[in-house]
Amino acid sequence: MTLGNRTRLQFEFIEMLLAYEGEITNQRLREKFGVTSVQASRVLASYRDAFPYNTKTLKGQGRGRYVPTARFKPEIADLTIEAYFRSVKDQVTHVKVEDTQRDFTNVDPALFRVIHSAMDQCSATRIFYRSMNNPEGIERVVHPKAFVFAGRRWHVRGFDELTEQHRDFNLARISHAGSASKGVDTPTDVEWEEKVQLEFRPHPSLTEGQEKLIRDELFKGTVGRRITTRRALIRYVLRDLEAAENPETQHPPEFQIYLFRTKSLRKEQ
Repeated sequence: MTLGNRTRLQFEFIEMLLAYEGEITNQRLREKFGVTSVQASRVLASYRDAFPYNTKTLKGQGRGRYVPTARFKPEIADLTIEAYFRSVKDQVTHVKVEDTQRDFTNVDPALFRVIHSAMDQCSATRIFYRSMNNPEGIERVVHPKAFVFAGRRWHVRGFDELTEQHRDFNLARISHAGSASKGVDTPTDVEWEEKVQLEFRPHPSLTEGQEKLIRDELFKGTVGRRITTRRALIRYVLRDLEAAENPETQHPPEFQIYLFRTKSLRKEQ
């Protein structure tokens, strides 16, 4: 079934609420998408026509209220709790959510514009960068490639002419940025281009009961879980998941899962 982007988002939202809240209403669609009551009714009617076995009218509760049937099966949405909270994040009157995640990166918009422009034009920028090794700062010419949000910090990934390496630069540690000419051509960032599959499992030091708990909590009861990322971002994923890379030296309770296997998804030549 071919759907337009907006219709797909609306149908996904309908399924998220049916699955996690047990009800979808005309009002929730109006609030979420800024549509009229008539338009919301049409969206609901379209969804019910497309998937008639998924909803039934909630009797005695007013018009435009539907609940999932016993045969409900999501056809559009990928049901995860993360996706649900992302869908309803702007509807705080219906869902109470407190977010403890904080972005500690302090970035000057004018500085960001320079880096963004260089990235957009595939050019270079001359930055003054402070680090733990050089807290006073040092000048570098960088070819920016992508912005990366890692935990509580924003980074820019780029080729550094000084070290002749692709590196991640904390945006908050850049005190100045200006346009610059490339001193060399930008080489391929092999670690960025390579996708890898990371397989996580419960830490081998856990007891049998603890292992089952972690499997039920994080792996849907299965042996482990696989995710795909770029090789250049592995350390950020490990840090975010609090996963041990070396279970012999990184132990519970700080580390309850570990990186069991890394598989390259690079196509063989």
